[in-house]
Amino acid sequence: MSWRTVVITKQSKLDFKMNYMIVRQGFDIKKVFIDEIYMVIIESTAVSLTAVLLNALVKAKVKAVFSASFY
Repeated sequence: MSWRTVVITKQSKLDFKMNYMIVRQGFDIKKVFIDEIYMVIIESTAVSLTAVLLNALVKAKVKAVFSASFY
C-alpha cells in the first residue's frame, strides 16, 4: 500500500538498498520503504540517483516527478 509522497528539495544522493530508498543529505541519512512510496518529487538539479533505484521505483509503480525551476 503506497501512501507517502517524498519531496527532495536540497542537494542529496538517492540510492537503493534492500527494498529501501536511501536519502543522504550531508551526514543525515533517511530510509524509506519502497512499497510505502506513492510519489517522489525532486525539486533540485543537485540530486543524484542511481539507475538501480529508478528501476525499483518503476517496478513498484512509484511516480517520479522532476521539477527544477531556473531563475
